[in-house]
Amino acid sequence: MDIWSYYAKNRLALLGVFLGLSAVVFGQHQKSLKPAIYMGLEAGLSSGDSTPFWLRAKDYGQYPDAPHFVQAYLDIQQDYDSLFQKNSALKPFSLGYGAQALIQQSDQTRLIMPEAFIKLRYKHWELYGGRRKEMFGLADTTHTSGSYIWSGNALPMPKIQIHTPNYVALGKKGRISFNAGLSHGWFGKDSVMQGHLLHQKWLYGRIGQPNAKVQITVGINHQVMWGGYSEILEAGEKYTLDGKLAPYPLYSYQYILLPFLQKFVPPDQTKVPGYDGGLAIGNQLGSVDLSFLFKGENTVWLLYKQQPYDFARSLYNLNNIEDGLHGLRVSFINGQLLQNITGEFFYSKSQGRYRFGKLQDSNYGEIDNYFFHGQYQSWSYQNQILGTPFILFEGQNQRRFNNRLKYCYLSLKGNLKPKLTYVLKQVYSQNFGTYSRSIDLSQYSGSLQLRYKSGASNLFSAQFMMDSGTLYDQNIGLSLSWQRRLY
Repeated sequence: MDIWSYYAKNRLALLGVFLGLSAVVFGQHQKSLKPAIYMGLEAGLSSGDSTPFWLRAKDYGQYPDAPHFVQAYLDIQQDYDSLFQKNSALKPFSLGYGAQALIQQSDQTRLIMPEAFIKLRYKHWELYGGRRKEMFGLADTTHTSGSYIWSGNALPMPKIQIHTPNYVALGKKGRISFNAGLSHGWFGKDSVMQGHLLHQKWLYGRIGQPNAKVQITVGINHQVMWGGYSEILEAGEKYTLDGKLAPYPLYSYQYILLPFLQKFVPPDQTKVPGYDGGLAIGNQLGSVDLSFLFKGENTVWLLYKQQPYDFARSLYNLNNIEDGLHGLRVSFINGQLLQNITGEFFYSKSQGRYRFGKLQDSNYGEIDNYFFHGQYQSWSYQNQILGTPFILFEGQNQRRFNNRLKYCYLSLKGNLKPKLTYVLKQVYSQNFGTYSRSIDLSQYSGSLQLRYKSGASNLFSAQFMMDSGTLYDQNIGLSLSWQRRLY
Protein backbone atom coordinates (compact mmCIF):
# COMPACT_ATOMS: atom_id res chain seq x y z
CA MET A 1 0.00 0.00 0.00
CA ASP A 2 1.45 3.42 -0.94
CA ILE A 3 1.47 6.28 1.55
CA TRP A 4 -1.35 8.20 -0.17
CA SER A 5 -3.70 5.22 0.12
CA TYR A 6 -2.75 4.90 3.77
CA TYR A 7 -3.71 8.54 4.43
CA ALA A 8 -6.87 8.40 2.36
CA LYS A 9 -8.26 5.36 4.14
CA ASN A 10 -7.16 6.10 7.68
CA ARG A 11 -6.19 9.63 8.61
CA LEU A 12 -6.99 12.27 6.02
CA ALA A 13 -10.61 12.78 7.05
CA LEU A 14 -9.65 13.13 10.71
CA LEU A 15 -6.90 15.62 9.95
CA GLY A 16 -9.30 17.57 7.75
CA VAL A 17 -11.68 17.83 10.70
CA PHE A 18 -8.83 19.09 12.90
CA LEU A 19 -7.88 21.79 10.42
CA GLY A 20 -11.50 22.68 9.73
CA LEU A 21 -12.19 23.15 13.42
CA SER A 22 -9.05 25.26 13.79
CA ALA A 23 -10.16 27.49 10.93
CA VAL A 24 -13.54 28.00 12.59
CA VAL A 25 -11.95 28.75 15.96
CA PHE A 26 -9.48 31.21 14.52
CA GLY A 27 -12.15 32.83 12.38
CA GLN A 28 -14.35 33.43 15.40
CA HIS A 29 -11.86 34.37 18.10
CA GLN A 30 -8.57 35.43 16.56
CA LYS A 31 -9.44 37.28 13.37
CA SER A 32 -6.35 39.47 13.62
CA LEU A 33 -3.97 36.51 13.30
CA LYS A 34 -2.50 35.66 9.91
CA PRO A 35 -0.93 32.28 9.17
CA ALA A 36 2.43 31.97 7.46
CA ILE A 37 1.98 30.29 4.07
CA TYR A 38 4.90 28.91 2.04
CA MET A 39 5.16 27.14 -1.28
CA GLY A 40 8.22 25.41 -2.66
CA LEU A 41 9.69 23.45 -5.54
CA GLU A 42 12.60 21.00 -5.39
CA ALA A 43 14.41 18.68 -7.76
CA GLY A 44 17.20 16.21 -7.16
CA LEU A 45 19.39 13.81 -9.10
CA SER A 46 22.23 11.48 -8.26
CA SER A 47 24.73 9.23 -10.00
CA GLY A 48 23.82 6.12 -8.02
CA ASP A 49 20.73 3.97 -7.72
CA SER A 50 19.34 5.76 -4.64
CA THR A 51 19.16 9.12 -2.90
CA PRO A 52 22.43 10.18 -1.18
CA PHE A 53 22.56 9.63 2.57
CA TRP A 54 22.43 13.26 3.69
CA LEU A 55 19.31 13.96 1.65
CA ARG A 56 17.22 11.12 3.07
CA ALA A 57 18.60 11.19 6.66
CA LYS A 58 16.54 13.20 9.17
CA ASP A 59 14.12 14.17 6.39
CA TYR A 60 10.88 13.03 8.09
CA GLY A 61 10.33 10.48 5.32
CA GLN A 62 9.88 13.16 2.67
CA TYR A 63 12.47 12.06 0.11
CA PRO A 64 12.30 8.93 -2.06
CA ASP A 65 14.89 6.18 -2.37
CA ALA A 66 14.93 6.72 -6.14
CA PRO A 67 17.91 8.65 -7.57
CA HIS A 68 15.87 11.35 -9.36
CA PHE A 69 12.80 13.28 -8.19
CA VAL A 70 10.83 16.51 -8.44
CA GLN A 71 8.38 17.71 -5.83
CA ALA A 72 6.24 20.67 -4.82
CA TYR A 73 4.79 21.53 -1.43
CA LEU A 74 2.49 23.93 0.37
CA ASP A 75 3.13 24.71 4.04
CA ILE A 76 0.79 26.58 6.40
CA GLN A 77 1.83 27.43 9.97
CA GLN A 78 -0.23 29.39 12.47
CA ASP A 79 1.67 29.90 15.69
CA TYR A 80 0.35 31.41 18.87
CA ASP A 81 -0.33 35.15 18.54
CA SER A 82 1.89 35.89 21.52
CA LEU A 83 2.75 34.04 24.68
CA PHE A 84 2.56 37.23 26.72
CA GLN A 85 0.19 40.14 27.22
CA LYS A 86 1.20 43.81 27.19
CA ASN A 87 1.93 43.75 30.91
CA SER A 88 4.31 40.77 30.35
CA ALA A 89 1.90 38.39 32.06
CA LEU A 90 1.60 34.97 30.46
CA LYS A 91 -1.62 34.54 28.49
CA PRO A 92 -3.64 31.64 29.85
CA PHE A 93 -4.96 30.33 26.52
CA SER A 94 -3.98 30.24 22.83
CA LEU A 95 -4.44 28.11 19.68
CA GLY A 96 -2.33 27.25 16.67
CA TYR A 97 -2.11 24.77 13.81
CA GLY A 98 0.11 23.59 10.99
CA ALA A 99 -0.13 21.56 7.81
CA GLN A 100 2.18 20.61 4.98
CA ALA A 101 1.17 18.80 1.78
CA LEU A 102 3.79 17.54 -0.65
CA ILE A 103 3.36 15.95 -4.09
CA GLN A 104 6.34 14.05 -5.43
CA GLN A 105 7.28 12.39 -8.70
CA SER A 106 10.16 9.90 -8.83
CA ASP A 107 9.79 6.21 -9.68
CA GLN A 108 6.22 6.65 -8.44
CA THR A 109 3.83 9.50 -7.66
CA ARG A 110 3.23 10.20 -3.98
CA LEU A 111 1.12 12.64 -2.02
CA ILE A 112 2.51 13.06 1.50
CA MET A 113 1.38 15.06 4.51
CA PRO A 114 4.37 15.23 6.87
CA GLU A 115 2.48 17.64 9.12
CA ALA A 116 -1.18 18.22 9.95
CA PHE A 117 -1.94 19.20 13.53
CA ILE A 118 -3.84 21.54 15.80
CA LYS A 119 -2.38 22.70 19.12
CA LEU A 120 -3.88 24.25 22.22
CA ARG A 121 -1.84 26.03 24.88
CA TYR A 122 -2.96 26.68 28.44
CA LYS A 123 -0.35 28.61 30.40
CA HIS A 124 2.84 26.53 30.29
CA TRP A 125 1.20 23.37 28.89
CA GLU A 126 0.40 22.44 25.32
CA LEU A 127 -1.94 19.78 23.91
CA TYR A 128 -1.77 18.81 20.25
CA GLY A 129 -3.21 16.17 17.95
CA GLY A 130 -2.11 15.05 14.49
CA ARG A 131 1.23 14.67 12.73
CA ARG A 132 4.07 16.99 13.76
CA LYS A 133 7.81 17.13 13.12
CA GLU A 134 9.73 16.47 16.35
CA MET A 135 12.89 15.08 17.87
CA PHE A 136 13.68 13.91 21.41
CA GLY A 137 16.88 14.10 23.42
CA LEU A 138 19.41 16.70 24.52
CA ALA A 139 21.57 17.71 21.56
CA ASP A 140 22.32 20.50 19.13
CA THR A 141 18.85 20.08 17.63
CA THR A 142 19.62 22.07 14.46
CA HIS A 143 22.97 20.58 13.46
CA THR A 144 23.11 17.16 15.14
CA SER A 145 23.73 14.02 13.11
CA GLY A 146 20.57 12.65 14.65
CA SER A 147 19.25 12.20 18.17
CA TYR A 148 19.62 8.57 19.27
CA ILE A 149 16.01 7.67 20.09
CA TRP A 150 13.91 9.97 17.87
CA SER A 151 15.75 11.88 15.17
CA GLY A 152 13.06 12.93 12.71
CA ASN A 153 14.21 10.25 10.33
CA ALA A 154 10.75 8.77 9.71
CA LEU A 155 7.43 10.22 8.65
CA PRO A 156 5.71 11.71 11.74
CA MET A 157 2.97 9.43 13.02
CA PRO A 158 -0.48 10.46 14.31
CA LYS A 159 -0.29 11.32 18.01
CA ILE A 160 -2.05 13.04 20.87
CA GLN A 161 0.44 14.74 23.16
CA ILE A 162 0.46 16.94 26.23
CA HIS A 163 3.75 18.56 27.16
CA THR A 164 5.57 21.71 28.19
CA PRO A 165 7.00 23.25 24.98
CA ASN A 166 9.57 25.15 27.05
CA TYR A 167 11.19 24.70 30.42
CA VAL A 168 8.92 25.71 33.30
CA ALA A 169 10.51 27.46 36.26
CA LEU A 170 9.99 26.21 39.80
CA GLY A 171 9.92 29.16 42.15
CA LYS A 172 10.15 32.88 41.49
CA LYS A 173 13.87 32.98 40.72
CA GLY A 174 13.68 30.19 38.16
CA ARG A 175 16.98 28.58 39.07
CA ILE A 176 15.43 25.13 38.68
CA SER A 177 13.04 24.31 35.84
CA PHE A 178 11.58 21.24 34.17
CA ASN A 179 10.35 19.99 30.81
CA ALA A 180 7.91 17.07 30.65
CA GLY A 181 5.44 15.36 28.37
CA LEU A 182 3.22 12.36 27.69
CA SER A 183 1.91 11.13 24.34
CA HIS A 184 -0.04 8.33 22.70
CA GLY A 185 0.39 7.43 19.03
CA TRP A 186 -0.77 4.99 16.36
CA PHE A 187 1.54 2.98 14.10
CA GLY A 188 -1.34 1.63 12.01
CA LYS A 189 -0.44 -1.27 9.70
CA ASP A 190 3.33 -1.38 9.63
CA SER A 191 5.81 -4.20 8.94
CA VAL A 192 4.82 -7.52 10.54
CA MET A 193 2.42 -5.76 12.92
CA GLN A 194 -0.85 -3.93 12.55
CA GLY A 195 -2.77 -1.74 14.93
CA HIS A 196 0.10 -1.35 17.41
CA LEU A 197 0.52 1.74 19.55
CA LEU A 198 3.15 4.22 20.71
CA HIS A 199 3.68 5.46 24.26
CA GLN A 200 6.11 8.27 25.07
CA LYS A 201 6.93 10.17 28.23
CA TRP A 202 9.87 12.26 29.35
CA LEU A 203 11.08 14.41 32.21
CA TYR A 204 14.07 16.76 32.10
CA GLY A 205 15.32 19.08 34.82
CA ARG A 206 17.57 22.10 34.38
CA ILE A 207 19.69 23.96 36.93
CA GLY A 208 20.29 27.57 35.94
CA GLN A 209 18.14 30.47 34.82
CA PRO A 210 17.55 30.91 31.06
CA ASN A 211 20.13 33.72 30.92
CA ALA A 212 22.60 32.07 33.31
CA LYS A 213 26.16 31.53 32.13
CA VAL A 214 26.12 27.92 33.32
CA GLN A 215 23.20 25.51 32.84
CA ILE A 216 23.10 21.80 33.64
CA THR A 217 20.29 19.66 32.25
CA VAL A 218 19.57 15.99 32.92
CA GLY A 219 16.60 13.79 32.13
CA ILE A 220 15.16 10.60 30.72
CA ASN A 221 12.75 9.67 27.95
CA HIS A 222 10.79 6.41 27.78
CA GLN A 223 9.47 5.09 24.46
CA VAL A 224 7.26 2.02 24.05
CA MET A 225 5.93 0.19 21.00
CA TRP A 226 3.09 -2.00 22.27
CA GLY A 227 -0.19 -3.77 21.48
CA GLY A 228 -1.33 -4.71 18.01
CA TYR A 229 -1.90 -7.92 16.09
CA SER A 230 0.36 -10.12 13.97
CA GLU A 231 -0.65 -13.02 11.74
CA ILE A 232 2.99 -14.06 11.49
CA LEU A 233 3.32 -14.42 15.27
CA GLU A 234 -0.17 -15.85 15.82
CA ALA A 235 1.02 -19.45 15.88
CA GLY A 236 3.62 -18.77 18.58
CA GLU A 237 1.82 -18.87 21.93
CA LYS A 238 4.90 -17.53 23.66
CA TYR A 239 4.89 -14.32 21.62
CA THR A 240 1.15 -13.53 21.40
CA LEU A 241 -2.27 -14.52 22.68
CA ASP A 242 -4.11 -15.59 19.52
CA GLY A 243 -2.01 -13.15 17.54
CA LYS A 244 -2.65 -10.21 19.89
CA LEU A 245 0.13 -8.65 21.93
CA ALA A 246 -2.15 -6.75 24.30
CA PRO A 247 -5.64 -8.31 24.21
CA TYR A 248 -6.45 -6.35 27.40
CA PRO A 249 -4.96 -2.94 26.60
CA LEU A 250 -6.09 -1.13 29.76
CA TYR A 251 -4.56 -3.89 31.87
CA SER A 252 -1.29 -3.77 29.91
CA TYR A 253 -1.15 0.04 29.99
CA GLN A 254 -0.38 0.14 33.71
CA TYR A 255 2.88 -1.69 32.96
CA ILE A 256 3.59 0.69 30.10
CA LEU A 257 3.00 3.80 32.17
CA LEU A 258 4.92 2.41 35.19
CA PRO A 259 7.53 0.02 33.73
CA PHE A 260 9.03 -0.92 37.12
CA LEU A 261 5.63 -2.15 38.33
CA GLN A 262 6.31 -5.43 36.57
CA LYS A 263 9.12 -6.20 39.02
CA PHE A 264 6.79 -5.94 42.01
CA VAL A 265 3.46 -7.10 40.54
CA PRO A 266 4.03 -9.84 37.92
CA PRO A 267 1.52 -9.64 35.03
CA ASP A 268 -1.34 -12.10 34.77
CA GLN A 269 -0.15 -14.70 32.24
CA THR A 270 -3.70 -15.09 30.92
CA LYS A 271 -3.74 -11.40 29.91
CA VAL A 272 -0.26 -10.89 28.47
CA PRO A 273 1.93 -13.14 26.28
CA GLY A 274 4.56 -15.19 28.04
CA TYR A 275 7.35 -13.32 26.22
CA ASP A 276 6.10 -10.01 27.62
CA GLY A 277 5.53 -11.36 31.10
CA GLY A 278 9.10 -12.58 31.32
CA LEU A 279 10.75 -9.42 30.00
CA ALA A 280 8.68 -6.29 29.48
CA ILE A 281 5.34 -5.55 27.86
CA GLY A 282 6.02 -4.20 24.38
CA ASN A 283 9.31 -2.88 23.05
CA GLN A 284 10.50 -0.50 25.78
CA LEU A 285 13.56 1.66 25.17
CA GLY A 286 14.85 5.20 25.48
CA SER A 287 17.80 7.29 26.60
CA VAL A 288 19.14 9.12 29.63
CA ASP A 289 20.53 12.51 28.61
CA LEU A 290 22.89 15.01 30.19
CA SER A 291 24.04 18.41 28.93
CA PHE A 292 26.28 21.21 30.17
CA LEU A 293 26.00 24.71 28.70
CA PHE A 294 28.46 27.56 29.27
CA LYS A 295 28.03 31.10 27.92
CA GLY A 296 31.30 32.93 27.44
CA GLU A 297 31.89 36.48 26.33
CA ASN A 298 31.88 35.63 22.61
CA THR A 299 31.03 31.93 22.52
CA VAL A 300 28.42 29.50 23.79
CA TRP A 301 29.56 25.94 24.56
CA LEU A 302 27.19 22.97 24.75
CA LEU A 303 28.43 19.54 25.81
CA TYR A 304 25.96 16.62 25.78
CA LYS A 305 25.63 12.87 26.13
CA GLN A 306 22.72 10.59 25.19
CA GLN A 307 22.94 7.25 26.99
CA PRO A 308 20.76 4.54 25.33
CA TYR A 309 19.02 1.80 27.24
CA ASP A 310 17.11 -1.30 26.24
CA PHE A 311 17.45 -3.22 29.50
CA ALA A 312 17.16 -1.13 32.65
CA ARG A 313 19.92 -3.15 34.30
CA SER A 314 22.40 -1.79 31.80
CA LEU A 315 21.79 1.65 33.28
CA TYR A 316 22.24 0.83 36.94
CA ASN A 317 25.12 -1.59 36.24
CA LEU A 318 26.74 0.90 33.82
CA ASN A 319 27.36 -2.02 31.47
CA ASN A 320 26.82 0.00 28.30
CA ILE A 321 28.20 3.28 29.61
CA GLU A 322 30.53 3.72 26.64
CA ASP A 323 27.61 3.51 24.17
CA GLY A 324 25.63 6.52 23.06
CA LEU A 325 25.86 9.90 21.38
CA HIS A 326 28.55 12.30 22.62
CA GLY A 327 28.48 15.86 21.30
CA LEU A 328 30.05 19.31 21.53
CA ARG A 329 28.69 22.47 19.96
CA VAL A 330 30.48 25.83 19.90
CA SER A 331 28.49 28.88 18.76
CA PHE A 332 30.26 32.16 17.98
CA ILE A 333 28.01 35.05 19.00
CA ASN A 334 29.41 37.58 16.53
CA GLY A 335 30.68 35.04 14.01
CA GLN A 336 30.22 35.56 10.29
CA LEU A 337 32.26 33.14 8.21
CA LEU A 338 32.04 30.61 11.03
CA GLN A 339 29.02 30.78 13.32
CA ASN A 340 28.63 27.23 14.60
CA ILE A 341 30.75 24.09 14.97
CA THR A 342 29.18 20.78 16.03
CA GLY A 343 31.19 17.63 16.56
CA GLU A 344 29.73 14.27 17.59
CA PHE A 345 30.95 10.77 18.31
CA PHE A 346 28.55 7.84 18.39
CA TYR A 347 29.37 4.35 19.69
CA SER A 348 27.11 1.29 20.03
CA LYS A 349 29.45 -1.71 19.96
CA SER A 350 29.17 -2.57 23.66
CA GLN A 351 25.41 -3.17 24.06
CA GLY A 352 26.07 -4.23 27.64
CA ARG A 353 28.06 -7.33 26.75
CA TYR A 354 31.45 -5.66 26.94
CA ARG A 355 32.48 -2.60 28.95
CA PHE A 356 35.67 -1.05 27.60
CA GLY A 357 36.64 -4.43 26.19
CA LYS A 358 35.84 -6.49 29.29
CA LEU A 359 33.09 -9.13 29.19
CA GLN A 360 30.25 -8.34 31.62
CA ASP A 361 28.81 -11.45 33.28
CA SER A 362 26.04 -9.42 34.95
CA ASN A 363 23.99 -9.39 31.74
CA TYR A 364 23.82 -13.19 31.65
CA GLY A 365 24.71 -13.23 27.98
CA GLU A 366 21.89 -10.86 27.01
CA ILE A 367 22.54 -7.63 25.17
CA ASP A 368 20.88 -4.27 24.55
CA ASN A 369 20.03 -5.18 20.97
CA TYR A 370 19.41 -1.58 19.95
CA PHE A 371 16.27 -0.99 17.88
CA PHE A 372 15.51 -4.72 17.52
CA HIS A 373 12.76 -6.69 19.24
CA GLY A 374 11.59 -10.30 19.04
CA GLN A 375 7.96 -9.36 18.35
CA TYR A 376 8.00 -5.93 16.72
CA GLN A 377 11.28 -6.55 14.89
CA SER A 378 12.62 -2.98 14.50
CA TRP A 379 12.07 0.47 16.02
CA SER A 380 10.66 1.87 12.78
CA TYR A 381 7.66 3.48 11.12
CA GLN A 382 6.68 3.35 7.46
CA ASN A 383 9.90 1.43 6.73
CA GLN A 384 12.15 4.10 8.31
CA ILE A 385 14.11 3.92 11.57
CA LEU A 386 12.63 6.27 14.18
CA GLY A 387 15.99 6.87 15.85
CA THR A 388 19.43 7.63 14.51
CA PRO A 389 19.64 7.09 10.72
CA PHE A 390 22.92 5.21 11.11
CA ILE A 391 21.28 2.05 12.49
CA LEU A 392 19.99 0.04 9.52
CA PHE A 393 17.68 -2.89 8.89
CA GLU A 394 16.80 -5.06 5.89
CA GLY A 395 13.67 -3.51 4.41
CA GLN A 396 10.32 -5.22 4.56
CA ASN A 397 11.20 -8.13 6.84
CA GLN A 398 12.35 -5.53 9.39
CA ARG A 399 15.32 -7.49 10.76
CA ARG A 400 18.15 -5.08 11.56
CA PHE A 401 21.61 -5.88 10.32
CA ASN A 402 23.70 -2.96 11.58
CA ASN A 403 23.34 -1.71 15.14
CA ARG A 404 26.98 -2.09 16.24
CA LEU A 405 28.87 0.89 14.86
CA LYS A 406 30.84 4.01 15.61
CA TYR A 407 31.06 7.27 13.72
CA CYS A 408 32.62 10.73 13.88
CA TYR A 409 30.61 13.70 12.66
CA LEU A 410 31.43 17.36 12.00
CA SER A 411 29.12 20.22 11.02
CA LEU A 412 30.10 23.82 10.19
CA LYS A 413 27.73 26.74 9.59
CA GLY A 414 28.42 30.34 8.59
CA ASN A 415 27.87 33.23 6.18
CA LEU A 416 29.78 33.60 2.92
CA LYS A 417 27.94 36.87 2.22
CA PRO A 418 25.20 38.74 4.11
CA LYS A 419 22.46 36.79 2.31
CA LEU A 420 24.42 33.64 1.47
CA THR A 421 24.85 30.96 4.14
CA TYR A 422 26.42 27.50 4.09
CA VAL A 423 26.16 24.28 6.10
CA LEU A 424 28.88 21.65 5.72
CA LYS A 425 28.29 18.14 7.12
CA GLN A 426 30.73 15.24 7.12
CA VAL A 427 30.59 11.83 8.76
CA TYR A 428 32.85 8.79 8.75
CA SER A 429 31.46 5.54 10.14
CA GLN A 430 32.69 2.01 10.80
CA ASN A 431 29.92 -0.56 10.76
CA PHE A 432 30.12 -3.99 12.42
CA GLY A 433 26.63 -5.43 11.94
CA THR A 434 25.23 -7.27 14.96
CA TYR A 435 26.51 -9.80 17.48
CA SER A 436 24.78 -12.54 15.52
CA ARG A 437 25.81 -11.31 12.07
CA SER A 438 29.09 -9.44 11.74
CA ILE A 439 30.16 -7.09 8.97
CA ASP A 440 33.13 -4.76 8.64
CA LEU A 441 32.25 -1.86 6.35
CA SER A 442 33.35 1.77 6.41
CA GLN A 443 31.54 4.76 4.96
CA TYR A 444 32.03 8.48 4.32
CA SER A 445 29.13 10.80 3.55
CA GLY A 446 29.45 14.54 2.99
CA SER A 447 27.11 17.42 2.21
CA LEU A 448 27.49 21.12 1.40
CA GLN A 449 24.32 23.23 1.38
CA LEU A 450 24.22 26.83 0.15
CA ARG A 451 21.20 29.02 0.89
CA TYR A 452 20.55 32.44 -0.65
CA LYS A 453 17.79 34.76 0.56
CA SER A 454 16.40 37.08 -2.11
CA GLY A 455 14.25 39.87 -0.77
CA ALA A 456 11.84 39.17 2.05
CA SER A 457 10.04 36.22 0.48
CA ASN A 458 12.35 34.03 -1.65
CA LEU A 459 14.85 31.45 -0.50
CA PHE A 460 17.03 29.48 -2.94
CA SER A 461 19.03 26.43 -1.92
CA ALA A 462 21.56 24.08 -3.52
CA GLN A 463 22.88 20.96 -1.82
CA PHE A 464 25.84 18.89 -3.04
CA MET A 465 26.24 15.38 -1.56
CA MET A 466 28.64 12.46 -1.84
CA ASP A 467 28.72 8.89 -0.52
CA SER A 468 31.96 6.93 -0.65
CA GLY A 469 32.72 3.61 0.99
CA THR A 470 31.60 0.01 1.23
CA LEU A 471 28.32 0.35 3.16
CA TYR A 472 26.53 2.33 0.44
CA ASP A 473 27.16 2.52 -3.29
CA GLN A 474 29.40 5.29 -4.60
CA ASN A 475 27.12 8.26 -5.16
CA ILE A 476 27.19 11.96 -6.04
CA GLY A 477 23.99 13.99 -5.79
CA LEU A 478 22.62 17.47 -6.30
CA SER A 479 19.41 19.01 -4.98
CA LEU A 480 18.02 22.43 -6.01
CA SER A 481 15.07 24.11 -4.30
CA TRP A 482 13.11 27.35 -4.20
CA GLN A 483 10.78 28.49 -1.43
CA ARG A 484 8.52 31.54 -1.40
CA ARG A 485 6.51 32.96 1.44
CA LEU A 486 3.09 33.75 0.03
CA TYR A 487 1.59 35.33 3.13
